[in-house]
Amino acid sequence: MKRISISLTFFLSALSFILRAQEEAPGEIDGVVTIDTQEARRLHDAGALFIDVRPYLQWQLGHVAGSHSLDLRGGFQQLMMPGILEKTTPIVIYGNSTYHMRGAIGSYMAAIWGYERVFFLRNGYYGWLALDYPVTLKSDVQDESVNVVKQ
Repeated sequence: MKRISISLTFFLSALSFILRAQEEAPGEIDGVVTIDTQEARRLHDAGALFIDVRPYLQWQLGHVAGSHSLDLRGGFQQLMMPGILEKTTPIVIYGNSTYHMRGAIGSYMAAIWGYERVFFLRNGYYGWLALDYPVTLKSDVQDESVNVVKQ
């Protein structure tokens, strides 16, 4: 397991270095449906699982209401483990915005790990916030612990 974790960390580092050369997150990712903020809202209202891959401290300050914090460099690896989540569960993965690669990398990894209904919210949290869609802000919550995906 430790070997897998080290390999995954190396892979994510290399992938982020390669993708960092781009100015924007890709519009198309193999095995992933890229969606806009309005489509994300429809999925949110339908009960899709939202996964925020930003660092936990950013998630604490504000996030899509009901989303789970799975930092790309930490907790996100839970999705690789068998039985943690049904592979057919619709999941919406997001980062900060179009100009950040975390959401794209997380979406790509979820598709590689066999998730069949992966949606990439390319506009990210800032796009969601700009349309005044439901969010949870730090000022709304007294004491909140890390959300772990449970199904």
